[in-house]
Amino acid sequence: MAATFAELEAEIKRENVREGIAAAREQGKWHGRPPFGFDVGVEGYLVPNDDYEKAVVALDELDKGTSKRSLARSLGVARSTIRNIAEHRGRYTAY
Repeated sequence: MAATFAELEAEIKRENVREGIAAAREQGKWHGRPPFGFDVGVEGYLVPNDDYEKAVVALDELDKGTSKRSLARSLGVARSTIRNIAEHRGRYTAY
């Protein structure tokens, strides 16, 4: 009997967490690890950090035709970071 109530309580907590995360995202707040070039500010919004300029340079160089591999080497980041920057270009043009 107690196990049934504990399971029900755990499910209610999971639902509340999911709803809370969804509500925060609707307000534009970030949940999870911030993308390259950003930190999460006190209020939960993305704030550019020192690496933000590297991301902007990466986008400029990609537009010029520089390979992701050579760009990653020159900036000292992983190729997957360059790929993620390119896939989410809108984040880096908004600031």
